Amino acid sequence: MTYILKKKDIREYGSFNAGLTNVYRCFGVGCAGATLGMDVLKGVAVVFGTKLALMLPVFSQLKIDSLSVCMMSSLCAVIGHCYPVFYRFKGGKGILIAAVCLLFTDPVVFLIELLIFVIFVAATKYISIGSMTACVAYPIATLIWQYAANALFDAGYQNIGLHLVIILPMFLLCFLRHFSNIRHLFSGDEKKFYLHKKGENET
Repeated sequence: MTYILKKKDIREYGSFNAGLTNVYRCFGVGCAGATLGMDVLKGVAVVFGTKLALMLPVFSQLKIDSLSVCMMSSLCAVIGHCYPVFYRFKGGKGILIAAVCLLFTDPVVFLIELLIFVIFVAATKYISIGSMTACVAYPIATLIWQYAANALFDAGYQNIGLHLVIILPMFLLCFLRHFSNIRHLFSGDEKKFYLHKKGENET
């Protein structure tokens, strides 16, 4: 979006990451809002496109766990976001697109993850710590919620083991994409996030 709106490649500015926080830090609220909107649309297209495809006659007669298929589509979306073919395989860190896909596949787990993210960002002022903590919590939150929902509400979650198998590479990819942030945290030069101070934020 920064190239469309500003004719500039975000990967040449700030932390050189094509992520929402770097866009906000370098180009402000307008570009960040446009980037957020595009990522939301991508997540909606992935999840609801998958659900619509599963409604086709060729699939609708089969006993398919739609949640598992949507989670696999979400994993593919995260990989594509991190390594976009038309962006010379230099994309973002996958957190936002993973969160949007999660919102439309398992909203309760999304809310748990959002709460964890907000708490850790508020406590530390580091977006990276909030993101990495949410990554680590993702498989744990999914496992606990799906088993608890089945036991308490007969929620009908199927193939929980398969869900974890799909989640683990997503969690690992998003976490490892923060390697540079981990290095900055240990060296003490990771930038903190302040909504009111553009120029102080880091993805």
